[in-house]
Amino acid sequence: MTVEVVQYMRPDGRAVLMHTDICDAFEAPYRAIKMRGWRLAAEHLTTGDISITVEDEEQDFAAEIVPNGPEVPRAIERVIAEAICTPVENFR
Repeated sequence: MTVEVVQYMRPDGRAVLMHTDICDAFEAPYRAIKMRGWRLAAEHLTTGDISITVEDEEQDFAAEIVPNGPEVPRAIERVIAEAICTPVENFR
């Protein structure tokens, strides 16, 4: 399945909407994240690594840093799984 990821671009953090493919098994958890008003975000760090987060306007609910490359979609799946296990009442 294809998911939306906000990519924060250097040097100014400008947000660009991107799309990437992840395993179809994450469709329901991804939809649950979207229903909570959360989004996937990514940032290419100066180290060359990629920071992946599930976030809203105020905070991150799950995050992981991985090397840029084929591990990025798996990291997106892991942060989705981690975030969806987070009770909303813990954050509001």
